[in-house]
Parts: sequence; structure tokens; C-alpha cells
Amino acid sequence: MAKKIRVRLSGLALFIGNILSFLLGFVFIVLVSRKLSQEDLGAWFFIGSLLTYFQVLEKVLPYWVIRDSARGAKIVKTSSFFNLLISIPLLASFLCASYAMSDTVGIDVILFLIASLLLPIYYVQAPVTSVIYATRPHLASLRNPMIDGVKILLALLLLPYGLKGVLVAVIIANLVYLIYSIAIVRDCIEDRLRIDWLKSRIRHAWLPLFRSASGYVNSASDSFLVGILLSPIDLSYYGIGITISNAIRSSAQMSLPFSVKLLAKEETNQREIRSLFKFILIFVIPMLLGGIVLAPNLFGIFGRAYVKGAWILPPLLLAAVFSTYSSALGEMLKGLEKIDKSLEVGYRDLLRSKLFAVDSLDYLSTGILITLSVILIPPMGGFGAAFSRLVASIIISLILTYMSRQYLPFRRLAVDLAKIIVACLPMIVFLMLFKPVGSIRTFISIAAGAAIYFASLYAIDSESRKLIKLFLNELSRRAHFSKELAL
Repeated sequence: MAKKIRVRLSGLALFIGNILSFLLGFVFIVLVSRKLSQEDLGAWFFIGSLLTYFQVLEKVLPYWVIRDSARGAKIVKTSSFFNLLISIPLLASFLCASYAMSDTVGIDVILFLIASLLLPIYYVQAPVTSVIYATRPHLASLRNPMIDGVKILLALLLLPYGLKGVLVAVIIANLVYLIYSIAIVRDCIEDRLRIDWLKSRIRHAWLPLFRSASGYVNSASDSFLVGILLSPIDLSYYGIGITISNAIRSSAQMSLPFSVKLLAKEETNQREIRSLFKFILIFVIPMLLGGIVLAPNLFGIFGRAYVKGAWILPPLLLAAVFSTYSSALGEMLKGLEKIDKSLEVGYRDLLRSKLFAVDSLDYLSTGILITLSVILIPPMGGFGAAFSRLVASIIISLILTYMSRQYLPFRRLAVDLAKIIVACLPMIVFLMLFKPVGSIRTFISIAAGAAIYFASLYAIDSESRKLIKLFLNELSRRAHFSKELAL
């Protein structure tokens, strides 16, 4: 199945899906932030960060599901059932922690109890979604827009119940997606549980656990520390900054179809790598520069009270760019690794593999992030946490660049980056002169700026024109193939 994957088409579908999700999520957070108090918004972000720590085992089996499904294995039922069993003790642990944290941060324990229902849902979702990524990555692009769209509709009805209503909306939205995802992979469901696969991959569970333990902690540690060391109000500013920077992070999944395709291949070349990274840069760089120029306006969308926190956005946006770059490099290196094709692979071989080497960097990133956050948050507030995340992301990017040096055409990528930055200049001038006031004008300026940027890029870069034409050809072939199937 991986051989049939159109890398650019699937990558762009995931990117568009994530951007749509970002916009819907943006609307959702704006809706919530304007209806709830700053304390409740901070509680929302804090509960989310605490919940993340109990998702540490969520991707243990899905780690292998995506790799083995890409190679043709049918393991939906097995991985989903046992992931649900794994979630039960973690659910109990979260409930215990909720009572302790409720008094510490002054948040109603009922809110934690409602949020706990998300844990078993997330644990069942993860392996099913991994199968979709491995077999039909373009359909995985609907995941976040579906969840966010349902959340918004339900939130409009449930906001009178405050944060409790918001949490219920999130739970129902995730259940809707779970039903959809199971329907998508129904032809991949095995007749009976694959205990042989389970035993082999549980034996290797230490590798994805090694990755997850740091990955989940890394994703939530700065928000958690801001909530503990400062206040829920400070966390509301930081949470909004993270929400906006997720627009850039949404491009990270553009490299996933390429990684899945590599699992069925034996090698890659610098031409393919350059094409992938240029495709990512085309979207990431204008979001970075435009986000910096419009930082106060973007924060103002959430309410005037949040504008004064806009100064933390530039380092968060830049950190998101480096994280996206690192994600692409890491996915490439792991896609090239073949040592795990056999279920009988030994732990010594895995320890020497690119899988272990790449995942080890999460620990370094987490250590840097937590250490710097503890040092910098008290004197610098939320900016200290943002700066800490930036430093950690830069260091990891440099290490992955060194590990991938034999695959990277540095000079050509530098030329590509320069052309993209030049194409951004008219957009930046427009945004600075337009000076949008209010949410509607801000969104209009973003749309107009994007149009100006793509027009400039199309005019000055012949290779970008060729890249767009290749994508349109793939889109046309995909539409023709779908029509044939329908007939």
C-alpha cells in the first residue's frame, strides 16, 4: 500500500487538513476565551497539559502499527483492544493525581474528572489512526477538522455550562472521529487477535516507550511549569501563543507520507529530499514571517486583554519552524531504517538503529527545555518558557542535520530558502502598511498576504512552478483513479 502513496498529494492533504484544523481550533479557542474567564481558560490549558503526562503509553503499540501496516500487516483489532487495556491503570492514576492538583492550582476537581474520559478514547484512537496514516494518509487529513468542527458546534450549545460544557464537547467530538476512523479501516481489521504480533512488539515496547516518555513530557512541560511557577492567567497568554504557533507545527506531518513510502523502499536521493524540504519551506517561512508581523493582531483576536502577551509569539513561532524541520529529518531517518522488518529483531540491533538514535534526542530536548524553563520562567515569565523551547528546538535541529548530512543538498536548499524569503518581502510590506484593526481585518490581511506571497513565488521561482504543476498532475491522477473505482 505504501507504494501507491502520492507523497506530495498526501503531504499537502495532511497540511491543508491541519491548517483547516488550526483555523477551526483557533475559532474554538477564541469562542472559549471570550466566553470564559481568564482563570477558566488557564484551567483549560493546565488540564490539557496534565492529561498529556498520562498519554505516555498511548503510542507504544501504534509506533509499530504504522510501520507494520505500511508493510501489509492487519492488526487493527489487536492493537486497539490492547491499547484500551493499557489505558485503564493510567486512567486510575490520572484520577488520583487530579485530587492532589485540584487543591494546588485551585481548579474544580470535577473538571479533571470529566477530562479523564478522554484517556480511553485517545488510547483507542491512536492505533486506528496509525493504520490510516500507513495506508491512506490523505484520509487522515480529515481527523482534526472533523474533531474541531464538531467541537465548535457542540460548544455553542454547551458554553452556558462553562468549562464543563467545553470538556463534554471535546469528548463527544473525539467519539465521532473514532467512529469515522473505524469505518475507514474496516477492510484492514483482522479476523482474530494477532497474539503473535502482540508478543513480538510488546517485547520491543521499550523503544516506543523510550520515545513517548520524553515526547509527551516535552510537549507539555513548559505549559505545566508556567501554570505551576506563575498563574493560570499567565498560562492563558502562553497557551494562546502555543495555539497560534501550532499553525506552523501543522506542516510537520507533510513529511509523514514520505517516511511511510520509504518503509517500502530501500533508499532515497538528494533530489527527493530537496523536493520534500522545499515543499515544506514554501508554507513554513511565510507563516513565520507573517506571524511575527501580525503578532499583536493575532493575540487581539482572542480578546483585547491578551494583546499584551503578544511578545512571546516570535520565539514560539521560530521554535515551531525548527521543530518542523527536525520532524522531517527524523521521519526521513526512521523511514530509511529497515532493521525492524523482522518480528524477531533483537534489542541490541534496535539500540544500534536510527530509530533509537533519533528518539534519544527527545530526552536531550526535554532536559534542555525543563532546565531552562525552571531557570528563566521566574524572572522572565512566559517569554522565558518560549525562549527555552526555542533553544531546545535549535539544538535538536543541528544534531539531526549532522546525522542527515549525507542526504541533504545544503547549497540548493539555501538557494530555495533565499528565493522563498524574497517572495515573502511583498507580503511583509503589505502587512506592515495595511495595519489591520479587528479580527475580520486581520483574517482578510492574512488571506491577501498569502495571495501576494504565492503570486510572488510563482513569478520568481521556476522550480516552484514546476512543483505546483507536479502536485496538480498528481491531484488529477488521483481524481481519475477515484472515478474509475466509483464506476
